[in-house]
Amino acid sequence: MAKIGLFYGSSTGNTEYVAYEIKSEFDKRDASLVEVFNIGSATPEQMLQYNYLVLGIPTWNTGQLQDDWEVFLPKLKGHDMSGKKVAIFGLGDQNGYGFNFLDAVGTLADVLFDLNAEVWGMWPTSGYQFEESLAQVESHFLSLGVDQEGQSSLTSQRIEQWVKQVMKEFDL
Repeated sequence: MAKIGLFYGSSTGNTEYVAYEIKSEFDKRDASLVEVFNIGSATPEQMLQYNYLVLGIPTWNTGQLQDDWEVFLPKLKGHDMSGKKVAIFGLGDQNGYGFNFLDAVGTLADVLFDLNAEVWGMWPTSGYQFEESLAQVESHFLSLGVDQEGQSSLTSQRIEQWVKQVMKEFDL
């Protein structure tokens, strides 16, 4: 079994694309490190078998969860994620939805905190233009922020830097 479970939800394919780009970046260090799951067909038991998690979630419309995550998150209630190290990557459109950029990340992080998980992989907000975000804590996001609509040219570089950061934070 891989050390890291990477779970993503994707309706348009953007989050799936980024998930596999992140896996590819981890693979440069160790090809057996990450196993990828679509959250739409995953179970809490699959997720909870990993001590290290990377979770990918896009924000939809005006700050809503992607459909598969909306169905999955209630299934986590009652589980304890103490000792689990979790890094989140979120997708959003800062130009079209600047008042709720990456809000789904904030919603997901709240659930994880309630389940006693440790959230790692915070990412600086500099270089982004948005008005509000539930994912923002001071000058950082609770996740890697990816904008495939307005800043796709920065995605590869951001992924590379973030994976290095997460590897260090996970002590891997």
